[in-house]
Amino acid sequence: MHSYAKSYEVTNYSMVEAGLYLRLKPQEVRRWTKEGILCSSNGGISFFNLLELHILKCLRKEFGLSMQRIRRALDEYNLIEHSDHPFLDPRMETDGIHLFLHDGDEYMNLNRPKQRGIPQILSSYLRRIDHLADGGMTFYPFVVGQDLHEPRSIQISPSIAFGRPVLADTGIATDVIAGRFRARDSVTDLAEEYGVPVSMVEDAIRWELPYLRNL
Repeated sequence: MHSYAKSYEVTNYSMVEAGLYLRLKPQEVRRWTKEGILCSSNGGISFFNLLELHILKCLRKEFGLSMQRIRRALDEYNLIEHSDHPFLDPRMETDGIHLFLHDGDEYMNLNRPKQRGIPQILSSYLRRIDHLADGGMTFYPFVVGQDLHEPRSIQISPSIAFGRPVLADTGIATDVIAGRFRARDSVTDLAEEYGVPVSMVEDAIRWELPYLRNL
């Protein structure tokens, strides 16, 4: 990941953009950032921060973990490991009650360090982040649903289109698709021109709906 770290730390996104991408209220993004849970700079959001907010949303909204419990787990984590972005440690897991650090065959309970356990819930959120063989990372945000069956139609990576959301594995920016749809190009024609399934074009438009409503 070291060769990617610099571009992943660049604050390419505003807090409003991050909220729209993650379907969070801007005030939630601001609060979680200002509370020191995330390591951000210049009042902006980096790709790393975007992924951390995605995981934090999972812990808060899907599992209902309190900020106090999350903060306590991060404090324990920092006694063991040294990372500016602990949420992105692929060994971090949860059972919906506690946070665990998966190390080999053991699961350390970060909320109760003297206990061990095996988390029973593997979050669909964690499966939206791919750790690539070359050390990079790519993110497939939710478009509508937030479960294992939600298609991975939209992709975000600093190495593609300067971190703009694109149709997965194509590099075609979603805002381009939405702009042409607003100009009355049909979904079928767009799918044929770009060589992608109609469902992907539809997801690009669904993804861009929050922006289109503000135009």
